[in-house]
Amino acid sequence: MHTTKNQRSLHIGSVELGDVPRVAVTVRNGVAHSDIEQALATGIDLVELRIDLFTTQEINFVLGEVQRYADIPTIGTIRWAAEGGGWNGPEESRLKLYEAILPCVGAIDIELAAPFCAAVFDRAREANRTSIGSYHNFEGTPPLQELNDIYTSGKKQGADIIKVAASCHAIADIRTLARFTLDHTANDLIVIGMGALGRLSRIFFPALGSLITFTFLEESAAPGQLNCRDTLKYLEAFFPNRRARANMRQM
Repeated sequence: MHTTKNQRSLHIGSVELGDVPRVAVTVRNGVAHSDIEQALATGIDLVELRIDLFTTQEINFVLGEVQRYADIPTIGTIRWAAEGGGWNGPEESRLKLYEAILPCVGAIDIELAAPFCAAVFDRAREANRTSIGSYHNFEGTPPLQELNDIYTSGKKQGADIIKVAASCHAIADIRTLARFTLDHTANDLIVIGMGALGRLSRIFFPALGSLITFTFLEESAAPGQLNCRDTLKYLEAFFPNRRARANMRQM
């Protein structure tokens, strides 16, 4: 559900985003509902539906799969190939698919570089859904000023949350992403360091203000992702009250 900070905090479905580290599990189509229920029971908060990685993106098939998650807080993502996704079709078709899934998900994630991202953000706002404007860099981590420019541009285009995922090749990259996160702690941000070195960001950046960390059940969707079991194990070790606080903040 879309909200503004002047009213109340952001939500994805029944899940409130804020000072409690949230965990989203990334799935493709065909995952058994029992596996999702087990993941939720062990501490997962959200499901990210990677529609670009479904076996087909035919609208009726996609809607049938998405509707299997009607009782679960979900993020609908149709990532294009230019930023590491599986979508290679026409952008007009991708826009229609976003419009079709909007009533069925709690949030949508679309690249800030997409030519129609502002229109999707507007539609999400009209549908009372949260929007995530994302930026992915698989080559490296941009300098801090460039990250700040990405953030400012994304907010101007209308995204509720700005998501930045960048490859980390040196500890300096981690420090740059950490500085960027700290500078925007109160500003609805998701920050992820990709690659082996970036793994620590998936556990510790929530302490700096990153709203969601991502994991997987069967197959990783991004370099450096930790599996569901390890993600939850580390979060429980370093955020011992996370699940209790998360349960208190459920709406």
